Amino acid sequence: MTRGSIQTEEESRAPGNAPPLCQVAFSVTDLRRTHAWYREVFGFLPGGGTRLFRGPLASRVQGLPGAASTCWWLVDQQEFFQLEMFQFSSPHVRPKPADWRPCDIGYAMVGVHVDDFADCIDRLRRRGVAPLTEPIGAAGSRRVCVRDPEGVILELMEDDPRPPDAPPRLRPEIPVATRSITLSVPDLDRSLRFFAETLGLPAAPGVVLHGPEHEALWGLSGAQREAALLRAGDFLLELVQYTQPAGKPWPSGYRISDQGLLNIALGFRSKAAFDAAYQRCLAAGHRGNWRPLNLGAWAVVYVNDDQGFSVELLFVRRWYDRPMGFRPAMPYVVAAARIAAPREVVWKAITDHEGMTAWSPLSSVMLTRPGSPERNGLGAVRRLRGFGLTLDEEVVGWNPPARYDYRLIGGAPIREHFGQVRLDQVDGATDVRWCVRFRPMVPGSGAVIRAMLERSFTDMLQRLKRRLEAGTAVPEK
Repeated sequence: MTRGSIQTEEESRAPGNAPPLCQVAFSVTDLRRTHAWYREVFGFLPGGGTRLFRGPLASRVQGLPGAASTCWWLVDQQEFFQLEMFQFSSPHVRPKPADWRPCDIGYAMVGVHVDDFADCIDRLRRRGVAPLTEPIGAAGSRRVCVRDPEGVILELMEDDPRPPDAPPRLRPEIPVATRSITLSVPDLDRSLRFFAETLGLPAAPGVVLHGPEHEALWGLSGAQREAALLRAGDFLLELVQYTQPAGKPWPSGYRISDQGLLNIALGFRSKAAFDAAYQRCLAAGHRGNWRPLNLGAWAVVYVNDDQGFSVELLFVRRWYDRPMGFRPAMPYVVAAARIAAPREVVWKAITDHEGMTAWSPLSSVMLTRPGSPERNGLGAVRRLRGFGLTLDEEVVGWNPPARYDYRLIGGAPIREHFGQVRLDQVDGATDVRWCVRFRPMVPGSGAVIRAMLERSFTDMLQRLKRRLEAGTAVPEK
């Protein structure tokens, strides 16, 4: 049974009154392993990290005695969102109970949309990770659940539960977007008063996140529950009260540093909105572990509701996103152009590797290995010469006429290189987005290489745009 929010329809439509969910936090026992797992299985990108969350201030904010942790971040497609992973050296991290079930009170599950569902399942199986069940749903809307290395349940979604008129995301080339979090609560009405009334999260009309058939995915086939679905920006917050089976209460002595999901954060770009949300919490009787910590570029307070859930309120000025882990920590190059030509025409030109010399400053491009089954496609290796360099690049993803992926395999002082050329048809024209990320092998050279690549890619796309809009034929190869 699903219940709507107790907000009125007018309130749910009020603009700007609902903060986005900007963070899902974990307490992990092996930070290096779990962080790498999310990167390698799903394609999350590192967002940096810090060891500053320790000492008296951290203890007061997090409500933990002697708090000391190392924190690393991960980012996905979304602009103001991150996964935050803490490995606490103090207090002691208690392991997740062996008999824990998703109906037990607490943060229960995270929903993740993946661009290529079948490929993601294959990557998991190659790593020895078996889904909890076989996937369910028709092609294009399949779902399945897995456990991460810390025992957290992740629901993998082939579909992306968002409105069709939702705006494009900041980094569409990243193959993953975190979409939802589910809370198993002891009293749904009290949870709605906190999340909907106090924090201002509206209902999500017209969105069906889960039906009865999905309960089997996380081991609760036939479960009876009442639920409400709220929106936090482009994120979905699901509140569930299980009646059969009834969930166990929080473990005795529970702390947010216990292994598993730690809390969520609602994000604010306005300090006034942050302050107002905190004052509403106080007026409703929900106190923070300590007063808000205001450091100028950002401010934070951990608030606790009346059922034991920790919710972080986080204000970050946009120009401080990178130090706070909301942008990729590695150099990230983006060039874009809108070309007044059909997508198939642009695709033919931009994937003709040997024809790149017609719209680039390269002196020569040749295929040293053809792709299969298409010559320029998957597996093709191209050799580019120019500016005194010889670069070898391999096509590692091929989805005509939408995008192709490639990686550098030799010739430049960078590593962990990944490039994507993406084409989207818009009103008879084609939006081209060329993205590259990498790690420099020479310390301190990343910003210089990024600036050079961004300028070069932008110039190349403008040359291609002029060529195609002038109707210049693309040479046949």
